[in-house]
Amino acid sequence: MFFTRTLNKTRLGKAFLALPGCRRAATAIEFGFVFPIFLVMLMFIVEIGRALWIKGTMQYACEEAARYALVNPSFSTTTIATYANTVLTGTGMNVSGITFTAAQDTTNGVTFMTVSGSYAFQTLISLYSVNQLDVTLTALARSPQNAL
Repeated sequence: MFFTRTLNKTRLGKAFLALPGCRRAATAIEFGFVFPIFLVMLMFIVEIGRALWIKGTMQYACEEAARYALVNPSFSTTTIATYANTVLTGTGMNVSGITFTAAQDTTNGVTFMTVSGSYAFQTLISLYSVNQLDVTLTALARSPQNAL
């Protein structure tokens, strides 16, 4: 009781006693709590979008290489894999580390060319030295080859 009477007499005391009822800084404090969470969610959305963009472009390159193998059945698997890299370069994507492989297999007397691609996805943003996610993006396309 004596403490509150003493504080009421000074300007600083009056301000201190008024703090529990003050609501002027509530918005700033709420923003301070919500903004970092919002920022992390936004970075997560950007990374997921980037991963889907890379995977979609890899899938496009695999499909184009499989079509190329369909039209040119005499080309080797190395030539088909090189063509997939060429298609990837033509899209404007500048991602090193994407590997394409091509393989022939025969099922029920039909020869197929299977073109696959893989990429070890690495996030651009790492929060507080947390280990980055180990995600391997893959793409696959398969087409029958013409018999000449």
